[in-house]
Amino acid sequence: MVSERFLLVMTACIDPSQGAYQLHRADPRVRLEDYKSALRFWLAFPDARIRNVLFIENTRYPLGELEQIAASENPLRKQVEFVSLDCNWYPPGGHYGYAELRMLDFGLNQSELRARTSHMIKVSGRFTFPSLTRLLDRLPPDFDAAADARAWRTLLRRHEHPQVTTQIILFSHHLYATHLQQCYRDLESGAITHMEAIYYRKLAALAAHRKVIMRFPCNARPVGFPAHRGRSYSHPSQLAVNGVRAVARRVLPRWWI
Repeated sequence: MVSERFLLVMTACIDPSQGAYQLHRADPRVRLEDYKSALRFWLAFPDARIRNVLFIENTRYPLGELEQIAASENPLRKQVEFVSLDCNWYPPGGHYGYAELRMLDFGLNQSELRARTSHMIKVSGRFTFPSLTRLLDRLPPDFDAAADARAWRTLLRRHEHPQVTTQIILFSHHLYATHLQQCYRDLESGAITHMEAIYYRKLAALAAHRKVIMRFPCNARPVGFPAHRGRSYSHPSQLAVNGVRAVARRVLPRWWI
C-alpha cells in the first residue's frame, strides 16, 4: 500500500574497472567517499518528503561502510534500503548509461520501499542537490515525470540528439513500470548509445498525453565531481553556465539550453 510519495533512488557504481568506458574519477576508494558524503547529506536533508532512500550499487562492491552510516548517522530516522548487484556491463561501443538503466530496473524490482511510495527521484548517487526542496515545491502535484531537457546548443542551433539530464530525474512508479522498464534494450542496436537520449525520446513521445514536464521550473544544480572530467560542478565555469540557464528559464522559456 502506498503510504508516502517519494523514494529517493541513489544509483552507484563504486568500482567501474570492469566497464570499458574510461572515467576520469575511477578510483573505487575516491568514489566510495563520494557516495558516503552524499548518503550523509540525504540522511540529514530536512525535507520531510524525503524519508525513503534506496541505494543501488552495480559492481558487488562491499557496502558495509555505507550501511554503517545509515545505521549510526541517521538523525531523522529515514528508511534506507541497500541493493547490491553485479551488472556493470554494456554492449561494445556503448555507454555506461546502459548499465545504469539495467541497475535501476533490477534494483527497483528488489525494493520494498518502492511499494510504499508513488514516485521516485532518481539521482546519481555521488551528487547532492541542495535545491531539491525548491524543485519539488514548484512541480505540479500530479506530475507523471519531470526531466530537464537540453535541445539547443545555442539560440540558433539544435542538438543533433536532444537529451535530458539524468543526474536527477523524477518519475511516477506507474509511468516508469509502464513505459520505461527495460528501455536499456533500445540501446542494444547502437543506433542510440546514451540513456539521456533514449529518455528524451520516450518522455517527449509521452508528453502530449501524460503529465510529463520536459524542463524543470528552476535549476537543480548537482554538487560533486563528475566522472568524466576533473573539475567539480562548483567550478566557476559551470556556475556561469548555471547562471545563464537560470536566466533563460525566465526570459526564454522555450529554449532548452
